Amino acid sequence: MLYIDRHGDAAEALLGALSGADYVARLERGLSDSLGKNVAVLNSCDAALHTALYLCGVNDGDYVLTPTFTFYSYVATVAHMGAIPVFLDCDPNTRCVSAAALETALLWADLQSKPPKAVIADNAFGSIADFDVLSPLCKAWNVPVIELCCDALCGEYKGRPCGASGDYGVIGFDKRLFGGGAALVCGDDADEAKKFARFEYSDGENHDYRMNNFVAALDWAQLGTVKKIAERARANLAALSSASDRVVLPVNGDAAAYALVKAADMIPELQSAGFDVKKPPPVHTLPQYADSMFFEHEQGYPVCMSFSDCCLIGMDMSALQRRRLIRMLKSR
Repeated sequence: MLYIDRHGDAAEALLGALSGADYVARLERGLSDSLGKNVAVLNSCDAALHTALYLCGVNDGDYVLTPTFTFYSYVATVAHMGAIPVFLDCDPNTRCVSAAALETALLWADLQSKPPKAVIADNAFGSIADFDVLSPLCKAWNVPVIELCCDALCGEYKGRPCGASGDYGVIGFDKRLFGGGAALVCGDDADEAKKFARFEYSDGENHDYRMNNFVAALDWAQLGTVKKIAERARANLAALSSASDRVVLPVNGDAAAYALVKAADMIPELQSAGFDVKKPPPVHTLPQYADSMFFEHEQGYPVCMSFSDCCLIGMDMSALQRRRLIRMLKSR
């Protein structure tokens, strides 16, 4: 869905793209200015994560410390590179990566003389990881951090933009820009990222992660609306949480594109009413990862297994949708 183009910016950008203007470069410059980091835009979040892992030096057989409370496709990207995902439990407050689990996993890898090549910290479902704790811990072990915030464009963590707290950031556009799907990877190695991601054949792999110039034109035309969409997501989350104790207000950060709702018993009802609802299982519980290492927040207490919430997608809902959702939550 493209927001109503009242000023004709999208149409003008598309005409510019047809005439050969490079909107990929324009979009990268605009996003670099807002994030304060060098940016390479790519065609998907998985492509951006793959590129960030490459920049971290991840190779076949390497350990990558990975959150278990995330979307399984990101872990599949780790496995696609031949790396070994090592799963980390959640912090009970942020629901993102647990610092206690991370420290235990780093020590375990060190005892094997096989330090991980990267740590992925996901800003999971509207909340944001505590990077003031996680980043110094990883720095002490000399392991780069990839901040995975695939739907938090224009989100903030303690005054810093989401995506700028790690060594590399991966941010998706789907819930904030509506040009057709894309993502960015940011860090200090944007030129190397472009070299890896924009060749049809590189390092033994056939891939081309280049972003379509017409998609870039539509996204570039909407950059001015991103903050408004983010503000509406925050306002919707605040309204929902104040109206119903079923909606979990994140400890850190903004609403991103999700809300966690204590309404797992209502998933069919919410879905039939047109709301996009998921209840993602911890990834380490999936059959393909049954033999993977998993480090708990506290021994004998896997925090991720205690969640009974569902994930509500699309926090930029209209006022009418918000009122209808509140009525449904209060009716049960």
